[in-house]
Amino acid sequence: MWLGEQLNCDSWPKQFNKCGINRTPVAFGKKGAILNISSASGMYPVPLLTVYSASKAFVDFFSRGLQAEYKSKGIIIQSVLPFFVATKLSKVRRPTLDKPSPERYVAAELNTVGLQTQTNGYLPHAIMGWVTTALLPAKMLNSYVMGMNVSQRARYLKKQKQG
Repeated sequence: MWLGEQLNCDSWPKQFNKCGINRTPVAFGKKGAILNISSASGMYPVPLLTVYSASKAFVDFFSRGLQAEYKSKGIIIQSVLPFFVATKLSKVRRPTLDKPSPERYVAAELNTVGLQTQTNGYLPHAIMGWVTTALLPAKMLNSYVMGMNVSQRARYLKKQKQG
């Protein structure tokens, strides 16, 4: 996917529409919750997916800022930063402990609403988030992610060449 396509897909103006600030419960004088789905890729720079990673970081910061603005009105705005979930989109075929089914992930994530303004939503993902942001040095994480993405890109290009 080239940069222009990715910006059209993941750019910030669409997040305003997805969030629906004009249609929030506060507009109707009610309490409620808005869950903005970001990605664990927004927790740190992801080489070769830089625009995607930055757009997910935007969703996270945008959500946390809105939470500060709307908290006094009884509106919960939560930023959700999942790692992989077993879906067709992620190409993870079978659920595992660290790649749960969508049902398992959502059940766990909903238990965090109102407790945290920013969440990975699922305990194994929270542990992975802690390891990648607090435990590993950024240089080591960037090197590892870069190597992983270079390898993935090489496999993709090889497949495209063959077929």
